Formats: sequence, structure tokens, C-alpha cells
Amino acid sequence: MTDRLDLTRLYRLHAGDLNGYLRQRLRCPALADDLCQEAFLRLSQRPCNEGLEEPRAYLFRIANNLMIDHHRRCYSRIDHQPLDDPHLCLACPYSCPETATESALCQRQLRRAMASLPPRLLQALTWHRLEGLTQAEIGRRIGVSERMAGRYIAQALERCRNELVGSAPLC
Repeated sequence: MTDRLDLTRLYRLHAGDLNGYLRQRLRCPALADDLCQEAFLRLSQRPCNEGLEEPRAYLFRIANNLMIDHHRRCYSRIDHQPLDDPHLCLACPYSCPETATESALCQRQLRRAMASLPPRLLQALTWHRLEGLTQAEIGRRIGVSERMAGRYIAQALERCRNELVGSAPLC
């Protein structure tokens, strides 16, 4: 192979053409620069005892092989999915046993708290939270003012909250 002076001379003579060839084929100047440098690096690592008849052709062959390798690496990779993709689900669709048990206990405590409510408070809370009725609609159904219906809802929520806080701290 050529010595260090010859490699420098080869670089001066052929780097521009090689880089232009790579830029035209790759349409990415940064990648073309990298592959051009890699081609000269591979040429410099060639064993010294072999002769080199056509260094320009050899450089272009190295560059072409590097392009092929690059394209193979790109197309053999698994496509990347962005993490904010709504179709990408990283979490297990099943809840863990501890979470499921805790949720069941909270629901049981809430049912117990609601069962202890007086009928008017329970009805007002149920209509408000589950059926989405306004305070005015609840008042008309129960036969009280809108303000009183609001008080029923507030009292029901307060009693449920006190019942849940007074029991085991699960919820």
C-alpha cells in the first residue's frame, strides 16, 4: 500500500470527487462526509504488503460498500414508534392484584357510606352524580328549593367523606 504521504496525496486528489459522488447518491451531506472519511480510514488500514494499482477505483469501491452497509443497517432496524403514539400501549392492560384489591375495598366502603345516608340525601346525590341532574331539577323532583337540593348534595358528600376518612385509610 501507499505510505502516509501517498495517503495524504490521495486524499487531496480524490476526496472532493468521492464526497461529491456520495452526496449525490445519499442526499445527506453529513452522512456523505462521514462515509468519505470512513473510506479513507479503511484504505489506511489496508495491509502494507499488497500493491494498489488503481487507488481511486479502490476508494470508490470502499465508499460504495459503505453505502450498501449503511442502507442495510437502516432497513434492517425495527421501525421506531414515538412514545406519544396513542396506539402504543406500554402499560399492562390488567391492573396489579394490589390495585384491584384496594379498589374493591374502596368501593365496598363507599357503598357502606352511601347505604348509611338518609333517603333524600342519597337520592339527591345519586341524581346529581350519576344522572347529571342540576340542583334545580333535583329540587323540583324532591319538592324542595334549588338551594335546599344543593344542601342535600353537600351534606351527602360530607357524610360519605367522613365515613371514608373514619374507616381504614384505603381511599
